[in-house]
Amino acid sequence: MRILHTSDWHIGKKLMEHERLDEFRKFFAWLEDVIQRKNIDALVVAGDIFDNGKPSTDSQEIYYTFLGRVAGKSCRHIIITSGNHDSPQFIDAPSEIMSRCDIHVIGRASDDEIITLRDSNGSPEMIVCAVPFLHDSDIRTAKAEDKFQDIERQIKAGIANHYAEIFTRAREIRGGYDIPIIAMGHLFLEAGKTYGEEGERNAYLGTAIKLGSDIFPEDIAYTALGHLHSPQNVGRENIRYSGSPITLSFGEWDSQKGQKSVSVVDFDGRNFAGVKEIAVPVSQKMARVAGDTAGIETEIRRLVEADESVWIEVTYTGDVKPENLQERLEDIVKGSKAEILSVKSVDRHKTSDSHGESSEPISIDDIKPLEMLKRYCDENNITEETRQIFIPLYVEILKEMGLDG
Repeated sequence: MRILHTSDWHIGKKLMEHERLDEFRKFFAWLEDVIQRKNIDALVVAGDIFDNGKPSTDSQEIYYTFLGRVAGKSCRHIIITSGNHDSPQFIDAPSEIMSRCDIHVIGRASDDEIITLRDSNGSPEMIVCAVPFLHDSDIRTAKAEDKFQDIERQIKAGIANHYAEIFTRAREIRGGYDIPIIAMGHLFLEAGKTYGEEGERNAYLGTAIKLGSDIFPEDIAYTALGHLHSPQNVGRENIRYSGSPITLSFGEWDSQKGQKSVSVVDFDGRNFAGVKEIAVPVSQKMARVAGDTAGIETEIRRLVEADESVWIEVTYTGDVKPENLQERLEDIVKGSKAEILSVKSVDRHKTSDSHGESSEPISIDDIKPLEMLKRYCDENNITEETRQIFIPLYVEILKEMGLDG
């Protein structure tokens, strides 16, 4: 068996209100070609299919068009689980009709998480523990008297127990067949690394609760993870984040220079046989430019002369920002393939907040809703326990409204 592991598509994601639909279409055209050329048996997608719970019609068109082109043609099986950005109900809605095309979608934790993939003769060839993003209500019963420490412990135990039960059932289903069991998950493992500003909403209770990789035992042939946007192994070579296929922020570009990938995984009987990264072509370059006026203008001209499509974020760090800086920069890029998405300034004479840490003046337009709530909590001395009650509720409201926290 050979699978292709990918995750964190975030279809519909914008960058500073700039649409990126063309980038997504190019990625899926490329992915379809890879699936055909690499003789992929199963496509495994580990969450965050869409960037929010109410995807636009354009985002849905991209998603369903890709699945329609791949299902039953390029590969025999497709397994999709939801992430924390997705609406479980939306992902699950077409499950009945999709299953008839060998597309298995799991939006919410249920009894359907164990999927037996079969060959053309009806014989089992792989068992997939397709665990979606586990919401608080999926793994514990909340009590009014719960303290933060209790909630964190309960969540960790709930996730570990959920996987343990799934794996026990999967082993029973496999019986004596010489076939692999693979796991899927959308969560943050302790050994996982983030680079730059990954733009990822915290998963649990307003903080990224991390779990040990030991929840995935060694007899699980491969664990296909989503949630972190940087491709990486965690602990063992067969426990892996595939990362997002498109650079989702300027911070990600800084840390990874647009080097995104998908993972092709091979198996020998029930055993893991190796994984290979396949680099995703970069369809939209980005650049961060910082300095005083002269330095910024010099770098912008260099980017223009490169004659490549590039989106630019400018940060002015000089003493006195010229009033017409943005207009001057727009004149430089006029008629070129370069586009300036943001111009902001940093006060070099930083003030200190109540904690003695340096802070910078920032436009209210640059503050996301969740950050606004956290600042309110800081300024009004809201206790940590109270925050752990209200922040996750606020995140759920944002998701229902289709807003990015």
